Amino acid sequence: MGFSKKNYSSRAALIIILSLVGFVVAIGTFLLISCEECISIQSLAQKKDLAEKKCIDDPRCIEGTHSIVNTTIATKVGKEKVKFLQGLVREPIIQNVLKISNQKNSEMNEDIRNQIFFQREKTWISSLELTPFMTSIIENDIADFLRDNHVIRTEESGDVVFGEHILTNIYGPNVAVSVRTDNYLQSNDDWWQLAKNDQEKLPFARECEFDSSAQMYSEDLVIGIFDTEGELIGIMNSATPCDVTQAYLDADKSIRLVLEEDYSEIGKHKIKYLQELMRDPTIQEALRLSNQEFLSITEEGLLELKETPWPKPGDGEPTDLQLAIIYNEVADILRKNLVVESEEFGELLFPEMILTNNKGVNVASTNQTYNYVQNKQAWWIAASENEVLVRDCGFDRSIEMNSEDILIQIFNENMGFVGILNSASICDVILTKPAIFYGDSN
Repeated sequence: MGFSKKNYSSRAALIIILSLVGFVVAIGTFLLISCEECISIQSLAQKKDLAEKKCIDDPRCIEGTHSIVNTTIATKVGKEKVKFLQGLVREPIIQNVLKISNQKNSEMNEDIRNQIFFQREKTWISSLELTPFMTSIIENDIADFLRDNHVIRTEESGDVVFGEHILTNIYGPNVAVSVRTDNYLQSNDDWWQLAKNDQEKLPFARECEFDSSAQMYSEDLVIGIFDTEGELIGIMNSATPCDVTQAYLDADKSIRLVLEEDYSEIGKHKIKYLQELMRDPTIQEALRLSNQEFLSITEEGLLELKETPWPKPGDGEPTDLQLAIIYNEVADILRKNLVVESEEFGELLFPEMILTNNKGVNVASTNQTYNYVQNKQAWWIAASENEVLVRDCGFDRSIEMNSEDILIQIFNENMGFVGILNSASICDVILTKPAIFYGDSN
């Protein structure tokens, strides 16, 4: 009997344990099936973490500054940009598409709508190629309209530039975007939540930081879109160069000296290549003749020279003088070296080159420049004091892209200073990037 009782107790304990294990497995299986979305959410988070890790080695990805800055829209051009955007979102093409989009989304059950948004967000983030749905957001008539308003000509500020426009309805998904954005559902982002839930703060600017989709440093402007009855029907986020806020007015805009040890290997190669290019006999002879021509010119003479008619890019047809600088033998050499092949680093890109003599007067350029005499420009002054200088990555208005300009002093065979080369470069020259950039290469 004692043996039977012990055997029974053991079997009873085993049955209880197996029952508990089965219960746990059943619950786990249920959660696994019912929370498939949770696992997908986690995978999205892991994708973002992975993207952030990859970003460490990507010179285009810059972490924003963590200090508190004044993002009050304070500059003249900033206020002009806001006024323009507020007028833009009142256009019928914007108003109508938002009303249609909001109506369509409102007719869905909330759970179904959220599931659809979730699946689209997952595809948008993970897809390497554009899907038909993504194309319908990026390539529609509204997106074309937004792209047509990336660069605006104004009387007071000249070209006003935007890197991208993101148009969302009141539920937060992209309705139209002028470039492919990092995500589809903007309602997950802090700027969208602030705009939706605290409309008194509209419009507002965001802190200057690198915008990966617009590929530029941006103080994004966030605009509320209202119908004729004053109801919020959408939100737009427009990337803009960092010239909008009080932080811009307060910032130190001086060009910092980057030490050679902070140059990347491709950056060092680019610098060496440009220095060798400047020893070209045709370039040396052109600088000799230009310096001889301007040898006796004084500072007062340079000031008078600045009054020479010189239309800015996009501000009218180039003058004969401008054409002579853009289309001469040296300019042709520079143009042939905007894209060059390197055995070690592949393709080297220099989107623009400006060559001046030792007084700062343009001798040759690959594009129409903003100035004829550069000697009072911050970049030229800094370059005249340093044999090699690389400007921090920032938006260059003349080529409408981010650039780490490489500035090189040019010497003749007797080591006499004869000129300066300003060569734009994609932002792969400086290893340690600043958190913000408030400059403009002009």
